[in-house]
Amino acid sequence: MPYVIYEKKGHIAYITLNRPERMNALGTELGQQLREAQTRFAEDDDAWVAIFTGAGDRAFCAGRDLKEVAERGSEGGGPAVPSQFKPAAEQRKPTIAAVNGAAYGGGMEMALGCDMRICSENAVFALAEVRVGLCPVTGLFNLPRLVGMSNAMWWLLSGDPIDAQEAHRIGLVTKVVPFAKLLPTATGMAETICGNAPLAVRAIRQLVRLGTEVPMDYGYRLGLGLIDSVWGSEDAMEGAKAFTEKRKPVWKMR
Repeated sequence: MPYVIYEKKGHIAYITLNRPERMNALGTELGQQLREAQTRFAEDDDAWVAIFTGAGDRAFCAGRDLKEVAERGSEGGGPAVPSQFKPAAEQRKPTIAAVNGAAYGGGMEMALGCDMRICSENAVFALAEVRVGLCPVTGLFNLPRLVGMSNAMWWLLSGDPIDAQEAHRIGLVTKVVPFAKLLPTATGMAETICGNAPLAVRAIRQLVRLGTEVPMDYGYRLGLGLIDSVWGSEDAMEGAKAFTEKRKPVWKMR
């Protein structure tokens, strides 16, 4: 049985961590299969949105597989996250984290690396590395951008968990839904995105992320060529025609 399941339905790729007996923890084999799934999504131009989730109802991902670290001894040391989950900046297409249950350590950093997050009512988030003498690897940078400096500093320095309702209150997740509705809700969000022009979607994603990294006027100047290319595309003309003709547009990605 694979540790990561990759499925594609229409333009949506589903990437499921499949190690529920260890709360989908990031072990060596799972990490390798996760990288392969991400590459597969990135290289498939017919896959427009990816949904990341975990098997079972206990955990999205419990983070680093500490049992494996203990079994390997000194060979298992070192950070376990950045090489196993590509930073969001490396992805060209939108990603959604459907968080079911616990998202700890590297699991929470996976969720933070996605463009959008929704969660089930039993979800719990934590970056508790400080409690075991470590520091998060990517969460240090992503969390303050998502929830603000004060909130992020408290959770990073305390290691305290965040429940689903608090995660929603501070804007860490977009929706909180019953567990049974988690994947259907994520799928509905992905289908909404897939109904829009892919060139525009990818440009918006890239430019929004750029805008969080540089001053707004500089970001605008850097992004103007990309904006112009979208406005001058065949898909832009198709969108106008479809609106006038009261039909769904047929996107050609050019």
